[in-house]
Amino acid sequence: MHEDEPVTTYAVASDTWAPWHQKYLYGAFYLFPPDPVRERVNAWRTKFDPSSQAICEAHVSLTVPLPRPLTVRDAAEVSVVLATHAPLDLQWGPPWQYPGIPGAVLRIEPAAAVAALVTALESCAVFQGATPRRYPFSPHMTVAEFVDQHQTEAILAVLAGEEATGQWRCTAVSYAAPDTAFHFTKRRVWLLGEDVKCPASTDS
Repeated sequence: MHEDEPVTTYAVASDTWAPWHQKYLYGAFYLFPPDPVRERVNAWRTKFDPSSQAICEAHVSLTVPLPRPLTVRDAAEVSVVLATHAPLDLQWGPPWQYPGIPGAVLRIEPAAAVAALVTALESCAVFQGATPRRYPFSPHMTVAEFVDQHQTEAILAVLAGEEATGQWRCTAVSYAAPDTAFHFTKRRVWLLGEDVKCPASTDS
């Protein structure tokens, strides 16, 4: 494969896509929690915001959307960058709402360590020309986003009665992009602290 070829195939934007969907055509980088964290958060997302769950399962969004396809050359650069970052012991929860923004999220700590990972990723060439983020980076896992304030308060009240906190050892960073139905799937996975020059495809 030539180093300037895309590492995966990309969807053709559908007429049913919303304007904001278009920005994510080439995907972004994420952290996907392992089970049993994944199962628990997916269950909440399915219950409280099935529209969001249909787009992507439980995740921590890292970077802004890529402005162009990820190439073999780009993947190699990402591999080198992530090789310098050790696995992270992440704490998730408790449930929270960003001030003035409807929606329920789970905090992710240590925020500074995750932010350093984001800074390193967004320094890669593939992000040249990317649209800057609207708000400062703040790591979280979303439980519900397509909800109003009344629904947000009800969701937070329910979660307050459950054990919505925990931890996981994060050992990998994933690149995911949407299919034609705007459902995100993993396309590449890199192990933190390991120099994987040619990570295997996980297209699905």
